[in-house]
Amino acid sequence: MASIYRIRFCLGLGLTLLPGAVCAQMAVSADVPADLPPELAALLSDQTVWSSTATLQSAIGYKDNLLLSRYQPASSGFARAGAEIFLWRLPQGRADWVAFANAEGTRYFDRRAVQQEAQAFLHGEWRYRIGEVFNFSFEGQGYYLDQVFDVSDTDVQRTVAQLKVTGAALGPKLHWAPVTWGWVEARGTAKRETYRDGQNNSRYYEGEFRLGWRPGARFEASLAAIERRRDFDHREQYSEGGHQQPGTILQTTEQEVEGKINVTLDQAAQWKTVTHAGTVRYADNGSGYFSYREAKLAQELEWTAGDWLVQGEASAKRLVYNVQTVGLGIAPAARLKESYAAELRVERKLNARWTVYAEYTWERNRSNYVLAGYRMNECLLGLQWNWEKGRSAL
Repeated sequence: MASIYRIRFCLGLGLTLLPGAVCAQMAVSADVPADLPPELAALLSDQTVWSSTATLQSAIGYKDNLLLSRYQPASSGFARAGAEIFLWRLPQGRADWVAFANAEGTRYFDRRAVQQEAQAFLHGEWRYRIGEVFNFSFEGQGYYLDQVFDVSDTDVQRTVAQLKVTGAALGPKLHWAPVTWGWVEARGTAKRETYRDGQNNSRYYEGEFRLGWRPGARFEASLAAIERRRDFDHREQYSEGGHQQPGTILQTTEQEVEGKINVTLDQAAQWKTVTHAGTVRYADNGSGYFSYREAKLAQELEWTAGDWLVQGEASAKRLVYNVQTVGLGIAPAARLKESYAAELRVERKLNARWTVYAEYTWERNRSNYVLAGYRMNECLLGLQWNWEKGRSAL
């Protein structure tokens, strides 16, 4: 959870939410008016049209359940290192583009259960903006994951495996704000995902439509309708009894409704919260063996003051399966799964380059299928180095 949370947080702040005022200010160095005095024109011409940042981080920590197991929670200390790079081609006219890359590796000291985990993520985006009213972008993403996953949601038995997953995604996004207090956003994505064993190789298609309301600078709410489809290359459908159906190909769909509220709690903008709530209906194209209903809730909180930054997130979700049951008898109970997670990150900036940070992550999985439950705790202490270059001197 911790790694995915950091990627999502960095992308949200670094790529998609760059304010228009900043774009306008930094675009001055990209287009030099022809009627300026020669001395001033020469000075502006020397300003770079690139902005870039880099972050290197390393940490040591401890994880008490490497295999996400209820009865055999193998534990180990670990060393973790990562790098992030952000590159921005400053606006020239109405267009600009950004790129973001992230890579992270973990080596466990006790290598009997899990030796290592790794992930890499690359995001590129071209954007065309007309003031604060219209923004069109085309996004491309690629990623690699080598991690331990709980894949019981899509397997008949309790299954935890270390998977190597490679994926690539492309798609457009349109943001339109015809009034200062409201906006509309539409997004489409096509994704290809491959696994080392080939079993779950598939193609994803996703569409999202979101309405936003912003009555003031410190409050924003939005409501989204999202639909996803996953077409497997080889995986077969299952009967209601959990048996594979030869000659069939599995396809799943998700329909999600999500509400989101962003609030800045004080005028100094030291306290910020983000609330997510939603429901999901997941269905397969066969007997419905994999189908379920899900309700979920997540809360993020951020506090900044001087050199301090504190970020926290807590989430809960509950899945109830339509066909799968647990136990014996005439009317066995429907299989259900409850998942809870929390993360806390504290940063202290030492100077312009160095930051020390600590993280704690907790997960709890509960189910009426007793083997599917587990707890996991992870804590770490790390040091981060930052570098920044190319912002306009104006």
